[in-house]
Amino acid sequence: MSTTDATVVAVTGEVPAASLGAVLPHEHLLSDFAPPDDTPESWARTGRTRPTAAGALWLYRAPLTMDLLGEVGMGAVNRDDLLLGDAGLAAAELAAFREAGGGTVVDLTTDGLGRDPAGLRRLAEETGVTVVMGCGRHHPTRTAIPAARDAAAPASARGAAAPTSARDVAAPAEELTEELVRDLTEGVRGVRAGIIGELAALDPGVPAERALLVAAARAAAATGAAVSLARNEDPAVQQRVLDLLAEEGADLTRVAVGHCDALSPRPDDLEPLLGRGVFVQFDQLGRLPTALSVSDDQDVAAAVLELARRGHAGRLLLSQGVRAKSQLLAYGGGGYAFVLRQFVPYLRMLGADDELIETLTVRNPRRLLTLRTEEAGS
Repeated sequence: MSTTDATVVAVTGEVPAASLGAVLPHEHLLSDFAPPDDTPESWARTGRTRPTAAGALWLYRAPLTMDLLGEVGMGAVNRDDLLLGDAGLAAAELAAFREAGGGTVVDLTTDGLGRDPAGLRRLAEETGVTVVMGCGRHHPTRTAIPAARDAAAPASARGAAAPTSARDVAAPAEELTEELVRDLTEGVRGVRAGIIGELAALDPGVPAERALLVAAARAAAATGAAVSLARNEDPAVQQRVLDLLAEEGADLTRVAVGHCDALSPRPDDLEPLLGRGVFVQFDQLGRLPTALSVSDDQDVAAAVLELARRGHAGRLLLSQGVRAKSQLLAYGGGGYAFVLRQFVPYLRMLGADDELIETLTVRNPRRLLTLRTEEAGS
């Protein structure tokens, strides 16, 4: 199929790939990242510690107001901050992205994290921004995986490391594959997904997590959809993740590995990923650094230019990963326009030319999202 015939599945239907414009490949427009209920158990399942001190608990439960932004910016958890459910606010923030020259936003909110297919379609229709919806399960702790609920718990919680048997994985993987294929081909109440993910940083050695990876790979092979997943902090585990995806039929050149910002001060550490042909995704741009930060936007900019110099420009993606109110323009954050309004000009100041900017913001995400195109493997 020629490039002009290539299509991308958006929430309003298939659109020409050439029409996407500048793309943000990892964002959240309508989502809910808070623990599903306010109990110590639900917090533990999401890897967080529930605040117990009276002041911290009050701050968690209070509506997010301007006077709380300082504490939230320094790491305090606020329930309202983690809820993006205001369609009017989302439309205004998307309009700012469009005014900055943006064309497409990929919403990687999955089932169990507040995904709103109908709401995403309304946003696309109202703003004129192309919206691509993700699908699947983020992590077994967020939604129970069929026939593998006990295996979803970490090995330490089960008393011993459970073996990954075919029985543990086959049934849930088959059911999850069917769910993904259905979302990608028929849609969720008529709204089709255009990419699988975002999957969390998963471990193939945990049966429920392996089932998610197997299902994603098989659905990708069956539909031509790309897969987006978070980077595992253990490089060896990350390689096993990519091995499994490839073994189950996924095309690694259509896989985006996100949350790579932390490795930007050490570009050499990204070479093992790039050597597998995946997209390396820097998707935490625009966040204020703190004393706990291991990298910042300047590190990412330097890494992008260095990796481009090494010949990897065609495998890099840029996004902000907005998932909280405090990251929106209305609350003093960079919003969805940060990459285009601030990061791209900074890259230009450091020497990036038009060709590189076009590759990073238009061509690379277009290749990721395109279902069928001759340039997808280039």
